Amino acid sequence: MSGFSTLVTVVALGGAVLLFVAGVGHAARPHRVRALLARQALLPSVVRIWTGRLLGATEVGVAVVVLGVVLLVPHLSTVGYALLAVTYAVLAGYAEVLRRRRPGTPCGCLAGGRSTGLPVVIRALIFAAAATTAAATAAAVAGSVGTAAEGGAVIRPGLELWLAAAVTAAAGWLVPELVSGGAVADSSGTGTSTSAR
Repeated sequence: MSGFSTLVTVVALGGAVLLFVAGVGHAARPHRVRALLARQALLPSVVRIWTGRLLGATEVGVAVVVLGVVLLVPHLSTVGYALLAVTYAVLAGYAEVLRRRRPGTPCGCLAGGRSTGLPVVIRALIFAAAATTAAATAAAVAGSVGTAAEGGAVIRPGLELWLAAAVTAAAGWLVPELVSGGAVADSSGTGTSTSAR
């Protein structure tokens, strides 16, 4: 893998790990997700109910598919990365609409009670762009050698790459928290306060 391919792979895999962590949290507390979606008031009530029920399982499912494909069937990694790119693009779009229409309201992704800010949108866009680039790179490699597995061009990530992906996931979680300056959504969801969580 070239340096650039390694970088986008690490960032994309970090996004998959982060999506898995978020999904586990959402699956463990679907009532909290439904309450937050009601507070955000962007989706019709019937959609909120089903989204609250299925969001965590969907996030975990996408992450498991991506990580599983990359580990077990690397010649199909284009599909996994494309799925991850679409997922993060949708999350970025939702976060941006929320940020503009309901300022001060938390997104509930990984920021807990913190209001949705531009760093949350940028994080999702970075993961979407990395996954898109990783998918394109994997497709180009697969196309140039017949199948990536035959040519050995797509390398299964080694321990170093997985550790780097874990660090990227942790950074993806922490950076919006640190950049937000401690802004926590107030109880009405219409503004912010600077009190700690």
